[in-house]
Amino acid sequence: MGCPVDFTGLSVSYACGELASGGLKSVYLVDRADLLENGGVTVSAGALSIAANLSTTPTVVLELGFNNKDGFSNFTDVKTVNADGTSSCVPTIQMEFLRMNSDKRNSLEAIAVPGAELVAFVETAAGTYHAVGYEFGLYASSVDGASGASRTDKNRYQLTLVGDENSLALTMDAAAFAKVGA
Repeated sequence: MGCPVDFTGLSVSYACGELASGGLKSVYLVDRADLLENGGVTVSAGALSIAANLSTTPTVVLELGFNNKDGFSNFTDVKTVNADGTSSCVPTIQMEFLRMNSDKRNSLEAIAVPGAELVAFVETAAGTYHAVGYEFGLYASSVDGASGASRTDKNRYQLTLVGDENSLALTMDAAAFAKVGA
């Protein structure tokens, strides 16, 4: 006999009026160590709450500005459960930044540090809020710059953040998310 699953209080439903638009609205990054030490963060039932404004020293919050209609930027959260009892969650955030200028290059170079543990706060176009990488952190798996080959191609950088977590990304409400970038 397998492991029991308690369905009490669970709800997975479809609602015709819910917004299901794809894409990202905003993304903020923090160093995981700063967040855990100074963030006033609590987690309950898969949801993250923030007691204080994260923009105060020493927790530094970086807003990643991008075109939220670029047809590229997205967040995925894939949980794989194996029959042998192991599981993993791989969150991935991809973002595109137009124009390969020196400021973006230097910032992306600073983010793409081996061994970094980042937490991303993501607001989706559908109005959902997530704390991604809270358990073990995200890292910049790639920074891709391209000039474009023709006038209709984008001159851009693309950043991919990846993690390896035990569970799906934590959810947040709008009030907690508002404290991140305040």
